[in-house]
Amino acid sequence: MQYVIETKRLCKTYGGRTVVHNLDLHVPQGCVYGFIGPNGAGKSTSMKMLLGLVKPNSGSIRLLGKSMTQQNRLSLLRQTGSLIESPACYGHLTGEENLQILAELKNVPERNIDRVLEIVELTDSRRKVQQYSLGMRQRLGIAQALLGNPKLLILDEPTNGLDPSGIQQMRNLIKDMPNRCGATVLISSHLLG
Repeated sequence: MQYVIETKRLCKTYGGRTVVHNLDLHVPQGCVYGFIGPNGAGKSTSMKMLLGLVKPNSGSIRLLGKSMTQQNRLSLLRQTGSLIESPACYGHLTGEENLQILAELKNVPERNIDRVLEIVELTDSRRKVQQYSLGMRQRLGIAQALLGNPKLLILDEPTNGLDPSGIQQMRNLIKDMPNRCGATVLISSHLLG
């Protein structure tokens, strides 16, 4: 079986306090993998280590079949989309304009914008982001993560703050990602449901 994410004995401490201890994670290709635990269990820190945003104290990380090193980190991250905490957006711009800026930064053709907006069912992308509901902002964040056709999506608690209808829409959207986009999804939550 091919794994998209593998960690071995991954550890992180802050000021003598261990927040991630010997994490062994094996995420198979083509699935939606739930990373479940209570608030403060180290889920976000683990995801940040996978993305190279936080340096582990010990252990190893393999993404997309390759050991993550300082030399190949960027090439691996180009094949990875992520939404950690809340999406970063310019509120005075439309959703589409936010995606245009990101597409230019990622050197992704603009034609991908319509595709990702369709995937996340964000039909009102021409409204200013400051007028978006929380659910619309989360879907825009996932659209940002999908730009560039990543092989791996890392989503940190994407249903946080959503109402029951928004949670259901987000679940349906994420559940279908491997089929619609070909991306393996790692999703964290503190809610078992």
